[in-house]
Amino acid sequence: MKDRTLSYKGKQITVFGLKKSGKAAIDLLAKSGAQIFATEKNPEIESQLIIWLEDLNVPFELGFHSRRSIEMKDLIVLSPGVDPNIPILKEAKKNQIPIIGEIELAYQFSRSSFLAVTGTSGKSTTVELIGKILSQHIPRVFVCGNIGIPISEIVSLNNQSSTLVVEVSSFQLETIQTFRPTVSVFLNFSEDHLDRYPSMEEYFHAKTKIFENQTMEDAALLNIDSPPLRKLVLPHIRTYYYSIQEPLKQGFYLQGNQIIGKIGNLDFSVKLDGYPLIGLHNQSNAVAAVGASYLYLKDKFDPSAAEKALQCFTGLPHRFEYVGRYAGLDFINDSKSTKPQTTIMALQCITKPTVLIIGGSDKGNDFSSLAKTISQHELIRYVVLTGKTQKKIRCAFDQAGFKKYKNTPTFKSAIFEAISRAKMGDTVLLSPACASFDEFKGFEERGDFFKSTLKLLYESK
Repeated sequence: MKDRTLSYKGKQITVFGLKKSGKAAIDLLAKSGAQIFATEKNPEIESQLIIWLEDLNVPFELGFHSRRSIEMKDLIVLSPGVDPNIPILKEAKKNQIPIIGEIELAYQFSRSSFLAVTGTSGKSTTVELIGKILSQHIPRVFVCGNIGIPISEIVSLNNQSSTLVVEVSSFQLETIQTFRPTVSVFLNFSEDHLDRYPSMEEYFHAKTKIFENQTMEDAALLNIDSPPLRKLVLPHIRTYYYSIQEPLKQGFYLQGNQIIGKIGNLDFSVKLDGYPLIGLHNQSNAVAAVGASYLYLKDKFDPSAAEKALQCFTGLPHRFEYVGRYAGLDFINDSKSTKPQTTIMALQCITKPTVLIIGGSDKGNDFSSLAKTISQHELIRYVVLTGKTQKKIRCAFDQAGFKKYKNTPTFKSAIFEAISRAKMGDTVLLSPACASFDEFKGFEERGDFFKSTLKLLYESK
Protein backbone atom coordinates (compact mmCIF):
# COMPACT_ATOMS: atom_id res chain seq x y z
CA MET A 1 0.00 0.00 0.00
CA LYS A 2 1.42 3.34 -1.02
CA ASP A 3 1.45 6.22 1.44
CA ARG A 4 -0.52 9.02 -0.21
CA THR A 5 -0.95 11.08 2.95
CA LEU A 6 -0.53 14.83 2.73
CA SER A 7 -1.17 18.01 4.69
CA TYR A 8 -3.21 21.05 3.85
CA LYS A 9 -1.94 22.95 6.89
CA GLY A 10 -2.56 26.67 6.51
CA LYS A 11 -4.32 26.28 3.14
CA GLN A 12 -7.48 28.27 2.44
CA ILE A 13 -10.13 25.68 1.55
CA THR A 14 -13.87 25.93 0.93
CA VAL A 15 -16.16 22.96 1.45
CA PHE A 16 -19.36 23.08 -0.62
CA GLY A 17 -22.24 21.25 1.06
CA LEU A 18 -22.86 20.57 4.73
CA LYS A 19 -24.46 17.15 4.72
CA LYS A 20 -22.65 13.96 5.78
CA SER A 21 -19.84 14.13 3.22
CA GLY A 22 -19.22 17.84 3.71
CA LYS A 23 -19.09 17.47 7.47
CA ALA A 24 -16.65 14.55 7.18
CA ALA A 25 -14.45 16.54 4.79
CA ILE A 26 -14.37 19.48 7.22
CA ASP A 27 -13.39 17.20 10.08
CA LEU A 28 -10.55 15.67 8.04
CA LEU A 29 -9.29 19.07 6.88
CA ALA A 30 -9.50 20.57 10.36
CA LYS A 31 -7.22 17.83 11.70
CA SER A 32 -4.75 18.76 8.96
CA GLY A 33 -4.68 22.40 10.06
CA ALA A 34 -6.47 23.89 7.04
CA GLN A 35 -8.26 27.21 7.16
CA ILE A 36 -11.80 26.18 6.22
CA PHE A 37 -14.85 28.04 4.96
CA ALA A 38 -18.16 26.18 4.46
CA THR A 39 -21.01 27.07 2.15
CA GLU A 40 -24.46 25.44 1.95
CA LYS A 41 -27.29 26.34 -0.44
CA ASN A 42 -30.01 25.33 2.02
CA PRO A 43 -30.98 28.21 4.30
CA GLU A 44 -31.32 26.04 7.40
CA ILE A 45 -29.14 23.40 9.05
CA GLU A 46 -29.38 21.61 12.38
CA SER A 47 -28.39 23.66 15.43
CA GLN A 48 -25.94 20.95 16.53
CA LEU A 49 -24.07 21.34 13.24
CA ILE A 50 -23.87 25.09 13.77
CA ILE A 51 -22.42 24.56 17.25
CA TRP A 52 -19.91 22.05 15.86
CA LEU A 53 -18.76 24.47 13.14
CA GLU A 54 -18.39 27.28 15.67
CA ASP A 55 -16.36 25.03 18.00
CA LEU A 56 -14.00 24.33 15.08
CA ASN A 57 -13.84 28.05 14.24
CA VAL A 58 -15.15 27.32 10.75
CA PRO A 59 -17.02 30.31 9.26
CA PHE A 60 -19.98 29.38 7.07
CA GLU A 61 -22.82 30.74 4.97
CA LEU A 62 -26.30 29.36 4.36
CA GLY A 63 -28.85 29.79 1.59
CA PHE A 64 -26.42 30.66 -1.22
CA HIS A 65 -22.85 30.32 -2.48
CA SER A 66 -21.24 33.77 -2.35
CA ARG A 67 -18.06 35.02 -3.97
CA ARG A 68 -16.41 34.65 -0.58
CA SER A 69 -16.52 30.89 -1.17
CA ILE A 70 -13.99 31.13 -4.03
CA GLU A 71 -11.97 34.29 -3.30
CA MET A 72 -8.34 33.67 -2.28
CA LYS A 73 -8.90 29.93 -2.03
CA ASP A 74 -6.25 27.24 -2.53
CA LEU A 75 -8.75 24.41 -2.95
CA ILE A 76 -12.47 23.70 -3.20
CA VAL A 77 -13.96 20.42 -1.94
CA LEU A 78 -17.40 19.40 -3.22
CA SER A 79 -19.97 17.18 -1.56
CA PRO A 80 -21.51 14.64 -4.01
CA GLY A 81 -24.81 16.50 -4.30
CA VAL A 82 -23.20 19.75 -5.47
CA ASP A 83 -23.25 20.19 -9.24
CA PRO A 84 -19.74 21.19 -10.38
CA ASN A 85 -21.29 23.19 -13.23
CA ILE A 86 -23.06 25.82 -11.14
CA PRO A 87 -21.96 29.39 -12.04
CA ILE A 88 -19.81 30.04 -8.95
CA LEU A 89 -17.79 26.87 -9.61
CA LYS A 90 -17.42 27.67 -13.30
CA GLU A 91 -15.89 30.97 -12.19
CA ALA A 92 -13.58 29.12 -9.80
CA LYS A 93 -12.41 26.94 -12.70
CA LYS A 94 -11.69 30.05 -14.77
CA ASN A 95 -9.60 31.32 -11.87
CA GLN A 96 -7.75 27.97 -11.90
CA ILE A 97 -8.75 27.03 -8.36
CA PRO A 98 -8.42 23.24 -7.93
CA ILE A 99 -11.79 21.53 -7.37
CA ILE A 100 -12.02 18.02 -5.96
CA GLY A 101 -14.71 15.92 -4.36
CA GLU A 102 -14.87 14.39 -0.90
CA ILE A 103 -13.87 10.98 -2.26
CA GLU A 104 -10.69 12.43 -3.80
CA LEU A 105 -9.88 14.28 -0.57
CA ALA A 106 -10.23 11.09 1.47
CA TYR A 107 -8.09 9.15 -1.01
CA GLN A 108 -5.30 11.74 -0.80
CA PHE A 109 -5.22 11.43 2.98
CA SER A 110 -5.58 7.65 3.16
CA ARG A 111 -3.00 4.90 3.59
CA SER A 112 -5.54 2.24 2.61
CA SER A 113 -6.23 0.15 -0.47
CA PHE A 114 -9.52 0.79 -2.25
CA LEU A 115 -11.99 -1.56 -3.91
CA ALA A 116 -14.61 0.58 -5.68
CA VAL A 117 -18.04 -0.29 -7.07
CA THR A 118 -20.19 1.78 -9.41
CA GLY A 119 -23.22 1.12 -11.61
CA THR A 120 -26.79 2.28 -12.03
CA SER A 121 -28.20 -0.22 -9.52
CA GLY A 122 -27.07 -2.82 -6.99
CA LYS A 123 -24.09 -0.87 -5.64
CA SER A 124 -25.00 -0.88 -1.95
CA THR A 125 -25.82 -4.56 -1.77
CA THR A 126 -22.66 -5.48 -3.69
CA VAL A 127 -20.28 -3.43 -1.53
CA GLU A 128 -21.84 -4.90 1.60
CA LEU A 129 -21.41 -8.41 0.18
CA ILE A 130 -17.78 -7.69 -0.73
CA GLY A 131 -17.21 -6.28 2.75
CA LYS A 132 -18.61 -9.46 4.34
CA ILE A 133 -16.50 -11.73 2.12
CA LEU A 134 -13.28 -9.80 2.66
CA SER A 135 -13.87 -9.66 6.41
CA GLN A 136 -13.86 -13.47 6.43
CA HIS A 137 -10.31 -13.31 5.05
CA ILE A 138 -8.51 -10.19 6.30
CA PRO A 139 -8.72 -7.62 9.14
CA ARG A 140 -9.67 -3.92 8.98
CA VAL A 141 -12.22 -3.95 6.18
CA PHE A 142 -14.52 -0.92 6.02
CA VAL A 143 -17.56 -0.39 3.78
CA CYS A 144 -18.19 3.28 3.02
CA GLY A 145 -18.86 5.91 0.37
CA ASN A 146 -22.22 6.57 -1.25
CA ILE A 147 -23.76 3.83 0.89
CA GLY A 148 -24.08 6.38 3.69
CA ILE A 149 -20.75 6.51 5.53
CA PRO A 150 -18.42 9.15 4.01
CA ILE A 151 -14.97 7.87 3.12
CA SER A 152 -13.43 10.88 4.87
CA GLU A 153 -15.09 9.79 8.10
CA ILE A 154 -13.43 6.36 7.95
CA VAL A 155 -10.06 7.87 7.04
CA SER A 156 -10.31 10.43 9.84
CA LEU A 157 -11.11 7.80 12.47
CA ASN A 158 -8.90 4.98 11.20
CA ASN A 159 -6.02 6.19 9.06
CA GLN A 160 -3.92 3.05 9.10
CA SER A 161 -3.40 0.48 6.36
CA SER A 162 -6.86 -0.96 5.77
CA THR A 163 -9.15 -2.06 2.96
CA LEU A 164 -11.92 0.36 2.02
CA VAL A 165 -14.78 -1.07 -0.03
CA VAL A 166 -16.44 2.02 -1.45
CA GLU A 167 -19.68 2.62 -3.29
CA VAL A 168 -19.06 5.44 -5.75
CA SER A 169 -21.72 7.35 -7.65
CA SER A 170 -21.28 9.22 -10.91
CA PHE A 171 -21.53 12.46 -8.93
CA GLN A 172 -18.54 11.45 -6.80
CA LEU A 173 -16.51 10.31 -9.79
CA GLU A 174 -16.94 13.63 -11.60
CA THR A 175 -14.40 15.30 -9.33
CA ILE A 176 -11.65 12.70 -8.89
CA GLN A 177 -8.04 13.47 -9.83
CA THR A 178 -5.81 10.71 -8.44
CA PHE A 179 -8.37 8.26 -7.02
CA ARG A 180 -7.16 4.80 -8.02
CA PRO A 181 -8.85 1.63 -6.76
CA THR A 182 -6.94 -1.63 -6.73
CA VAL A 183 -10.11 -3.30 -8.06
CA SER A 184 -12.95 -1.45 -9.75
CA VAL A 185 -16.38 -2.94 -10.49
CA PHE A 186 -18.97 -1.64 -12.98
CA LEU A 187 -22.22 -3.49 -12.26
CA ASN A 188 -24.62 -2.29 -14.97
CA PHE A 189 -25.73 0.77 -16.84
CA SER A 190 -29.18 2.10 -17.67
CA GLU A 191 -31.01 5.42 -17.89
CA ASP A 192 -30.81 7.57 -14.75
CA HIS A 193 -29.98 11.05 -13.47
CA LEU A 194 -31.06 12.81 -16.66
CA ASP A 195 -32.03 15.72 -14.42
CA ARG A 196 -28.26 16.14 -13.84
CA TYR A 197 -26.73 15.00 -17.14
CA PRO A 198 -27.74 16.33 -20.57
CA SER A 199 -27.38 12.89 -22.17
CA MET A 200 -26.87 9.20 -21.44
CA GLU A 201 -23.41 9.51 -22.99
CA GLU A 202 -22.30 12.06 -20.38
CA TYR A 203 -23.76 9.95 -17.57
CA PHE A 204 -21.87 6.90 -18.87
CA HIS A 205 -18.66 8.91 -19.20
CA ALA A 206 -18.94 10.01 -15.57
CA LYS A 207 -19.28 6.36 -14.50
CA THR A 208 -16.24 5.25 -16.50
CA LYS A 209 -14.01 7.71 -14.63
CA ILE A 210 -13.71 4.95 -12.02
CA PHE A 211 -11.08 3.43 -14.36
CA GLU A 212 -9.28 6.69 -15.16
CA ASN A 213 -6.19 6.26 -12.97
CA GLN A 214 -5.93 2.48 -12.93
CA THR A 215 -3.00 0.66 -14.56
CA MET A 216 -2.11 -2.90 -15.51
CA GLU A 217 -1.27 -3.44 -11.83
CA ASP A 218 -4.97 -3.04 -11.06
CA ALA A 219 -8.11 -4.93 -12.11
CA ALA A 220 -11.51 -3.99 -13.55
CA LEU A 221 -14.56 -6.25 -13.33
CA LEU A 222 -17.42 -5.65 -15.79
CA ASN A 223 -20.88 -7.15 -16.13
CA ILE A 224 -20.93 -8.65 -19.62
CA ASP A 225 -24.74 -9.01 -19.36
CA SER A 226 -25.07 -5.20 -19.56
CA PRO A 227 -24.75 -4.28 -23.28
CA PRO A 228 -22.90 -0.96 -22.78
CA LEU A 229 -20.30 -2.73 -20.62
CA ARG A 230 -19.84 -5.58 -23.09
CA LYS A 231 -18.66 -2.94 -25.58
CA LEU A 232 -16.43 -1.05 -23.14
CA VAL A 233 -12.72 -1.36 -23.95
CA LEU A 234 -10.11 -0.74 -21.23
CA PRO A 235 -6.70 -1.49 -22.77
CA HIS A 236 -4.76 0.02 -19.86
CA ILE A 237 -6.23 -2.27 -17.14
CA ARG A 238 -6.44 -6.00 -16.57
CA THR A 239 -10.13 -6.49 -17.43
CA TYR A 240 -12.35 -9.36 -16.28
CA TYR A 241 -16.03 -10.14 -16.83
CA TYR A 242 -18.88 -11.77 -14.96
CA SER A 243 -22.29 -13.06 -16.04
CA ILE A 244 -25.43 -14.79 -14.83
CA GLN A 245 -26.61 -15.43 -18.39
CA GLU A 246 -23.78 -17.36 -20.00
CA PRO A 247 -20.69 -19.42 -19.08
CA LEU A 248 -17.37 -17.65 -19.62
CA LYS A 249 -14.07 -19.18 -20.67
CA GLN A 250 -12.40 -16.68 -18.35
CA GLY A 251 -14.16 -14.77 -15.58
CA PHE A 252 -16.99 -15.45 -13.14
CA TYR A 253 -20.43 -16.82 -13.92
CA LEU A 254 -23.49 -18.52 -12.47
CA GLN A 255 -23.98 -22.22 -13.10
CA GLY A 256 -27.00 -23.71 -11.41
CA ASN A 257 -26.73 -22.81 -7.75
CA GLN A 258 -23.04 -22.00 -7.69
CA ILE A 259 -20.66 -19.30 -8.81
CA ILE A 260 -17.84 -20.50 -11.03
CA GLY A 261 -14.54 -18.64 -11.23
CA LYS A 262 -12.04 -19.26 -14.04
CA ILE A 263 -8.90 -17.13 -13.96
CA GLY A 264 -5.89 -18.40 -15.89
CA ASN A 265 -5.46 -22.06 -14.99
CA LEU A 266 -7.38 -21.70 -11.72
CA ASP A 267 -10.97 -22.94 -11.35
CA PHE A 268 -13.07 -22.58 -8.20
CA SER A 269 -16.74 -22.67 -7.20
CA VAL A 270 -18.75 -20.93 -4.50
CA LYS A 271 -22.11 -22.47 -3.59
CA LEU A 272 -25.13 -20.21 -3.17
CA ASP A 273 -26.86 -22.63 -0.76
CA GLY A 274 -28.36 -20.53 2.02
CA TYR A 275 -27.90 -17.19 0.23
CA PRO A 276 -31.08 -15.44 1.40
CA LEU A 277 -31.56 -12.74 -1.24
CA ILE A 278 -34.05 -13.52 -3.99
CA GLY A 279 -34.11 -12.42 -7.61
CA LEU A 280 -31.75 -12.54 -10.57
CA HIS A 281 -30.35 -9.12 -9.74
CA ASN A 282 -29.24 -10.34 -6.32
CA GLN A 283 -27.62 -13.39 -7.89
CA SER A 284 -25.76 -11.02 -10.19
CA ASN A 285 -24.66 -8.97 -7.19
CA ALA A 286 -23.34 -12.14 -5.53
CA VAL A 287 -21.32 -13.11 -8.61
CA ALA A 288 -19.87 -9.59 -8.80
CA ALA A 289 -18.99 -9.65 -5.10
CA VAL A 290 -17.26 -13.03 -5.33
CA GLY A 291 -15.38 -11.98 -8.47
CA ALA A 292 -14.22 -8.67 -7.00
CA SER A 293 -13.16 -10.34 -3.75
CA TYR A 294 -11.12 -12.91 -5.63
CA LEU A 295 -9.40 -10.26 -7.77
CA TYR A 296 -8.50 -8.35 -4.60
CA LEU A 297 -7.41 -11.32 -2.46
CA LYS A 298 -5.91 -13.51 -5.22
CA ASP A 299 -4.29 -16.60 -3.66
CA LYS A 300 -5.71 -15.68 -0.23
CA PHE A 301 -9.27 -16.25 -1.50
CA ASP A 302 -11.06 -19.15 0.21
CA PRO A 303 -14.32 -20.34 -1.46
CA SER A 304 -15.66 -21.78 1.83
CA ALA A 305 -15.16 -18.42 3.57
CA ALA A 306 -17.03 -16.71 0.72
CA GLU A 307 -19.89 -19.22 1.05
CA LYS A 308 -20.12 -18.48 4.78
CA ALA A 309 -20.28 -14.72 4.11
CA LEU A 310 -23.05 -15.14 1.54
CA GLN A 311 -25.07 -17.39 3.85
CA CYS A 312 -24.85 -14.90 6.73
CA PHE A 313 -25.80 -11.87 4.66
CA THR A 314 -29.28 -10.63 5.58
CA GLY A 315 -29.63 -7.90 2.97
CA LEU A 316 -30.08 -4.16 3.35
CA PRO A 317 -33.22 -2.25 4.34
CA HIS A 318 -35.45 -0.88 1.56
CA ARG A 319 -34.05 -3.25 -1.07
CA PHE A 320 -36.80 -5.79 -1.80
CA GLU A 321 -37.16 -6.08 1.97
CA TYR A 322 -39.86 -8.41 3.21
CA VAL A 323 -41.81 -6.41 5.79
CA GLY A 324 -44.22 -9.12 6.93
CA ARG A 325 -47.65 -10.67 6.46
CA TYR A 326 -50.66 -8.73 7.68
CA ALA A 327 -54.31 -9.76 7.25
CA GLY A 328 -53.33 -12.35 4.67
CA LEU A 329 -51.25 -9.95 2.57
CA ASP A 330 -47.46 -9.96 2.12
CA PHE A 331 -45.74 -6.56 2.08
CA ILE A 332 -42.39 -5.83 0.41
CA ASN A 333 -40.48 -2.57 0.80
CA ASP A 334 -38.34 -1.83 -2.25
CA SER A 335 -38.14 1.93 -1.70
CA LYS A 336 -34.52 1.95 -2.92
CA SER A 337 -35.81 1.31 -6.45
CA THR A 338 -35.65 4.92 -7.61
CA LYS A 339 -35.48 4.21 -11.35
CA PRO A 340 -37.63 2.19 -13.77
CA GLN A 341 -34.91 -0.40 -14.43
CA THR A 342 -34.65 -1.46 -10.80
CA THR A 343 -38.43 -1.75 -10.51
CA ILE A 344 -38.39 -3.98 -13.61
CA MET A 345 -35.82 -6.14 -11.77
CA ALA A 346 -38.09 -6.26 -8.72
CA LEU A 347 -41.00 -7.43 -10.86
CA GLN A 348 -38.88 -10.38 -11.98
CA CYS A 349 -38.84 -11.55 -8.35
CA ILE A 350 -42.57 -11.65 -7.60
CA THR A 351 -44.20 -15.08 -7.50
CA LYS A 352 -47.88 -14.33 -6.85
CA PRO A 353 -50.52 -11.69 -7.68
CA THR A 354 -49.21 -8.25 -6.73
CA VAL A 355 -50.49 -4.73 -6.23
CA LEU A 356 -47.68 -2.33 -7.09
CA ILE A 357 -47.10 1.17 -5.71
CA ILE A 358 -45.03 3.40 -8.00
CA GLY A 359 -44.30 7.09 -8.43
CA GLY A 360 -42.45 9.92 -6.72
CA SER A 361 -40.25 12.79 -7.83
CA ASP A 362 -38.89 13.02 -11.37
CA LYS A 363 -35.26 12.37 -12.35
CA GLY A 364 -35.95 12.66 -16.07
CA ASN A 365 -36.61 8.94 -16.58
CA ASP A 366 -38.53 7.35 -19.44
CA PHE A 367 -41.24 5.01 -18.14
CA SER A 368 -42.18 3.35 -21.43
CA SER A 369 -40.18 0.14 -20.80
CA LEU A 370 -41.60 -0.17 -17.29
CA ALA A 371 -45.14 0.40 -18.58
CA LYS A 372 -44.65 -2.29 -21.23
CA THR A 373 -43.26 -4.73 -18.63
CA ILE A 374 -46.20 -4.10 -16.30
CA SER A 375 -48.78 -4.43 -19.08
CA GLN A 376 -47.35 -7.83 -20.04
CA HIS A 377 -46.82 -9.11 -16.49
CA GLU A 378 -49.31 -11.83 -15.58
CA LEU A 379 -48.97 -11.29 -11.83
CA ILE A 380 -49.65 -7.53 -11.66
CA ARG A 381 -53.17 -7.25 -10.31
CA TYR A 382 -53.24 -3.45 -10.01
CA VAL A 383 -50.95 -0.40 -9.90
CA VAL A 384 -51.34 2.55 -7.54
CA LEU A 385 -49.70 5.81 -8.64
CA THR A 386 -48.34 8.45 -6.28
CA GLY A 387 -46.13 11.53 -6.42
CA LYS A 388 -45.26 14.14 -9.02
CA THR A 389 -44.56 11.59 -11.76
CA GLN A 390 -48.15 10.32 -11.91
CA LYS A 391 -49.02 12.11 -15.14
CA LYS A 392 -45.84 10.96 -16.86
CA ILE A 393 -46.37 7.33 -15.80
CA ARG A 394 -50.05 7.48 -16.72
CA CYS A 395 -49.14 8.59 -20.26
CA ALA A 396 -46.74 5.65 -20.54
CA PHE A 397 -49.49 3.29 -19.34
CA ASP A 398 -51.96 4.68 -21.86
CA GLN A 399 -49.47 4.14 -24.69
CA ALA A 400 -48.92 0.56 -23.50
CA GLY A 401 -52.66 -0.05 -23.27
CA PHE A 402 -52.57 -0.69 -19.51
CA LYS A 403 -55.70 0.44 -17.66
CA LYS A 404 -55.52 -1.15 -14.20
CA TYR A 405 -54.21 1.83 -12.26
CA LYS A 406 -55.36 4.66 -10.05
CA ASN A 407 -53.90 8.04 -9.05
CA THR A 408 -53.64 9.01 -5.37
CA PRO A 409 -52.98 12.42 -3.76
CA THR A 410 -50.39 11.33 -1.17
CA PHE A 411 -48.05 8.45 -0.45
CA LYS A 412 -50.10 7.48 2.61
CA SER A 413 -53.29 7.31 0.56
CA ALA A 414 -51.42 5.16 -1.99
CA ILE A 415 -50.67 2.60 0.73
CA PHE A 416 -54.32 2.39 1.77
CA GLU A 417 -55.47 2.20 -1.85
CA ALA A 418 -53.05 -0.65 -2.55
CA ILE A 419 -54.34 -2.58 0.48
CA SER A 420 -57.94 -2.11 -0.63
CA ARG A 421 -57.13 -3.41 -4.14
CA ALA A 422 -55.27 -6.51 -2.91
CA LYS A 423 -56.94 -9.87 -2.36
CA MET A 424 -56.17 -12.51 0.25
CA GLY A 425 -52.75 -14.07 -0.49
CA ASP A 426 -51.56 -11.17 -2.67
CA THR A 427 -48.37 -9.16 -2.31
CA VAL A 428 -48.31 -5.38 -1.91
CA LEU A 429 -45.02 -4.20 -3.40
CA LEU A 430 -43.59 -0.71 -2.94
CA SER A 431 -41.10 -0.32 -5.79
CA PRO A 432 -41.52 3.31 -6.83
CA ALA A 433 -39.25 3.59 -9.92
CA CYS A 434 -38.78 7.22 -8.85
CA ALA A 435 -36.89 9.33 -6.34
CA SER A 436 -38.67 10.31 -3.14
CA PHE A 437 -38.09 14.04 -2.86
CA ASP A 438 -41.70 15.05 -3.50
CA GLU A 439 -42.70 14.01 0.04
CA PHE A 440 -39.56 12.67 1.74
CA LYS A 441 -35.90 13.48 2.37
CA GLY A 442 -34.78 10.22 0.79
CA PHE A 443 -35.73 6.64 -0.06
CA GLU A 444 -34.95 5.57 3.52
CA GLU A 445 -37.56 7.90 4.98
CA ARG A 446 -40.10 6.76 2.38
CA GLY A 447 -39.44 3.08 3.17
CA ASP A 448 -39.59 3.69 6.91
CA PHE A 449 -42.92 5.51 6.49
CA PHE A 450 -44.27 2.54 4.53
CA LYS A 451 -43.25 0.13 7.29
CA SER A 452 -44.42 2.31 10.18
CA THR A 453 -47.80 2.89 8.50
CA LEU A 454 -48.33 -0.87 8.22
CA LYS A 455 -47.38 -1.41 11.86
CA LEU A 456 -49.76 1.30 13.02
CA LEU A 457 -52.53 -0.11 10.87
CA TYR A 458 -52.15 -3.76 11.82
CA GLU A 459 -50.09 -4.15 14.97
CA SER A 460 -51.84 -1.49 17.04
CA LYS A 461 -55.13 -3.37 16.87
